[in-house]
Amino acid sequence: MTENTISLQANTDKLSKRVKAIILALPIIISFFQVRVLDCDFYFLYSIGDYIVHHGFPFTDVLSMHSSMRIVVQQWLSSVIFYYVYTFLGKYGVISLVYICNTVICYFTYRITVLISKNDVIAVAVAALTNFFIFDAFMVTRPQIFTYTILMVEIYLLEMHVQTKKSKYLIGIPVLSLLLINLHAAMWLMLFVFMLPYLLSAIPLKIENFKKEAQGNFLYLIAVAAVSGVAGLLNPYGIDNMLYLFSSYGEDSFTIIMEMKPTSLHGSEGNLLFITLGITIVILCFIRKKVPTIRFFLLFFGTLVLGLLQLKGIPYFMFFGVPAFTYVLRDLSILNLAKPIKKIMTKTAKVLSIIFFSICFIYVCEARFFITNDIKFFQEDHLSHLDDAIEILDKVEGPVILYTNFNDGQYLEFNGYHPYIDGRAEVFLKSNNKEYDYFYEYASMFDGGIYYRDFIDKYDFNYLIIHSNTDCTLYNALIHDEDFEIVYWSYDVNLFVRKTAE
Repeated sequence: MTENTISLQANTDKLSKRVKAIILALPIIISFFQVRVLDCDFYFLYSIGDYIVHHGFPFTDVLSMHSSMRIVVQQWLSSVIFYYVYTFLGKYGVISLVYICNTVICYFTYRITVLISKNDVIAVAVAALTNFFIFDAFMVTRPQIFTYTILMVEIYLLEMHVQTKKSKYLIGIPVLSLLLINLHAAMWLMLFVFMLPYLLSAIPLKIENFKKEAQGNFLYLIAVAAVSGVAGLLNPYGIDNMLYLFSSYGEDSFTIIMEMKPTSLHGSEGNLLFITLGITIVILCFIRKKVPTIRFFLLFFGTLVLGLLQLKGIPYFMFFGVPAFTYVLRDLSILNLAKPIKKIMTKTAKVLSIIFFSICFIYVCEARFFITNDIKFFQEDHLSHLDDAIEILDKVEGPVILYTNFNDGQYLEFNGYHPYIDGRAEVFLKSNNKEYDYFYEYASMFDGGIYYRDFIDKYDFNYLIIHSNTDCTLYNALIHDEDFEIVYWSYDVNLFVRKTAE
């Protein structure tokens, strides 16, 4: 190495150490300018957490009007955590919990990408950009914040085991299994799905002239998977919790739920996935070809499939697939990029660059604030209209047999009512509740597949909270039905009462 090259390497390393923490902090700082609100699912999580703390684990439903249907509270620990945090710290305590998980995820995204790419600059860029794009849409007050964190730690431990050949890193995985089965059991099997690429890469192969060395200790990985499976039994609902994923998904009616829809170019989240995929393809066309290992190949394409199948799968691709892709950039030399940059970066250029990026940073923070503040306004406005309807219901002396839609049910439960349905979609499937497919019935009524009076008379609803857009079929029918009258009206919340109930 020449003296100039050595000096350039030293300056690059120094710059990396000095700037790395700042770049990683930028998306986290920007996230503080995004006005966060409580996700609508928070309200049933809080309510079930409240019940568990004061009465123990329920095995039949305690929130909706279907009190005889069997339930598995697959996110019971998350519910209890949300209950205590909200009780003692309020709304902003719960939102702070999201920021804490977000910071941990950002850190582990960086650490995993460093292990895979062997490049600090690439790792910092991937962690910062992933965190920036994912936070707004997917880091919400739901158990998924714990799921992402746990799976991040799992991949980090598995990668450390492979690269150091030390088995001590595998000890923590059964603990992660125990946490995930109680925090978010519907995603518990994902722990093993993400372990599969490492199991396959740990199998040595020798076929004629082809030889693949084992990456990781196969026997240790199998043993850890077995212990993790046993750890999954340590939950209040036993094997039903462990198999919850199989009985809760694949229902065609779930396509009325936005996050369960297949990914397309019609939304910003879908655009993000396809743009990211396009960038990876372009990079592959222009870099020196480097064959990925089995584990990185499977992580990338496996999470890509998850992201394409459903919107809720996009974070898995961004958190795990994109870092796995950086393996093909291992040979990228930062020195080759630093030399021309150093030549053109005069003092004036440095000052102008700092001013330019500072303006960009301020603009992004301001834009995020105003965009998310509008979302907050609409949500708070909607909840205030629900509060107005609830105030009317609170004055009712007789029983309230209440219909609400899928999105509003949990807020009514939070306020002490037992509506027809709430946001726990899988709970209302017969495969889980062993009673009736209430969600299929709701979806059929939702799109006009069931005559509205047959549905209303079946349950003898005397009060219905209707959204004129979401429940447009039911709204248009009731507005012309002489047996019902509207006692509260707003652009999004309308309270109908059966005249005989007055």
